[in-house]
Amino acid sequence: MFVNLKIDSVEKALLYLVTIVVIVLLNFMSKKKIKFSYRVLTALGLGLITGLVFGSVASTIRPIGQLYVRLISMIVIPLVSVSIIRSFTSMGASDKLKSTSAKALFWMLSTTAVATALGLLFASVVSIGKGFDVSDITYTPRDIQPIEQVILNLFPNNIISHMANNQMIPVILFSIFIAIGINYESRKRRDKVEPLLNVIEGFSNVMVSVTKMVIKFTPYGVFALMAHAASRNDLETLKTLGFYILLMYGIMVVHFIVVQLGLIVVVGKLDPIQFVKNIYPAQLVAFTTQSSYGTLPVTVKTLTDRTGVSERIASFVGPLGANVGMNACGGIFPAVVAIFTANAFGINLAFTDYLMIIFTTTIASIGIAGVPGIATIAATVVLVSVGLPIEGIALVAGVDALIDMGRTAINVTGTMVSATLTAVSENELDKDVFYQDKKNMAVVMED
Repeated sequence: MFVNLKIDSVEKALLYLVTIVVIVLLNFMSKKKIKFSYRVLTALGLGLITGLVFGSVASTIRPIGQLYVRLISMIVIPLVSVSIIRSFTSMGASDKLKSTSAKALFWMLSTTAVATALGLLFASVVSIGKGFDVSDITYTPRDIQPIEQVILNLFPNNIISHMANNQMIPVILFSIFIAIGINYESRKRRDKVEPLLNVIEGFSNVMVSVTKMVIKFTPYGVFALMAHAASRNDLETLKTLGFYILLMYGIMVVHFIVVQLGLIVVVGKLDPIQFVKNIYPAQLVAFTTQSSYGTLPVTVKTLTDRTGVSERIASFVGPLGANVGMNACGGIFPAVVAIFTANAFGINLAFTDYLMIIFTTTIASIGIAGVPGIATIAATVVLVSVGLPIEGIALVAGVDALIDMGRTAINVTGTMVSATLTAVSENELDKDVFYQDKKNMAVVMED
């Protein structure tokens, strides 16, 4: 069983020694509280060097990366299910899910859907991932089904079977039905469903903790996956990853200018240049911290003090945006990864697959945006929903840290666009503050 791991050469012995040293180094960086993205980038660089130096022998440590992929797959179904139930029930039990929340949700989800469509369009046009060597990954092609069967398969008939087979859409719809039932019973007999709500809340917290544990394994998985990739791919294939990074940033720039600022002009009737001047502090913090939650205080303060959004809307939509939607992590990224994976494996996607991807990212973003590793989880959900091999995550995991800065900035910008448009529609945007000269204003005003 472990014959491939047997030390039968000097090269393999040296590889194991290097792997141990890298694991110790990454663990040391973790204990020193070095930023997660820096640890992933370090693992990326060391994995690339290891693969190039040791050649085909480096594939021996691939099981470390495969274990990481299996752990990600392990948490997806329970995490998405409980997160969606929790999100729908918590919103349904709140009086805020009327005017303000409905409008904010609409803008967050619709921009995520558009972001997904942009990702699919650009990735398809440039055929990203084509020619990437995946010959050593076993994959069974899907059967092509008629449209009526595709629609029928969306609806669950045996939820346990769907979960066991990683059929994501039926699980999502089942979770929505459960949430609707809980909200209905809650309005009639709140005390009867309170114990269930507490269980859901507790299980959600547990799944978030489990997800954090799995995500912490990312640098080690990236090192092994990158070493394996470098050992089996030529320079042209590695260039594909560089082009993938440029493509991701290109799509995010287009989404920012055309969609996000376009909405500010067309719907909000506001000056887009002034809007950018107002929100850039939060964008800058998001880009550098790579954390929507870490940026949240600055986001809310920027909305109220620099953009003129009322305290009521800013304090509600700001946190909501850290838990719902996320244009880049929940929309653009999983769409591009899906096309990358399909092209790498030589799989032709039907029109219904594209619709499925847009639907999946939009609905799934309601529940999973607030969990750690949202981009990886969102991409995994999409791959599973359209029957693509989950190993597609591993193909781009090594360079994920390089695009996370831009993704976070676009996510936070989407939240601020939603808050601003909601404030305009609710007549709670102070245009005097919005158009105020910000040259002598502090980046984030103190209380």
